Amino acid sequence: MDLNGQETLRLSLGEDLGLRKASEHHEKLIDALQSHSSIIIEFPDNHQADVSTVQLIESARIFASTCGKKLKLAKPASGSLLSVLERGGFLTNTTPEDSNFWMHNGE
Repeated sequence: MDLNGQETLRLSLGEDLGLRKASEHHEKLIDALQSHSSIIIEFPDNHQADVSTVQLIESARIFASTCGKKLKLAKPASGSLLSVLERGGFLTNTTPEDSNFWMHNGE
């Protein structure tokens, strides 16, 4: 249960996290955040991510925080998502909050 007595939603975004599916994933995330106060994002080990994935998740994090909602990854970033984060410099000089979100450091 989340803070408002609702079930925490485990939202699976599937294998294709890239640009072609970005609008579909955006819609899923917004719908989930509007109806739940706590969302856990899941994706399979063989997911395919690109920089649009990071942008989408970061936007959802900002939206969630402005609405007093919680958003987290089911597990630390791995595979292609981790590769995008590393290549894009998203894990360089991160805040503790960002490090905890992406890599589950500090949990």
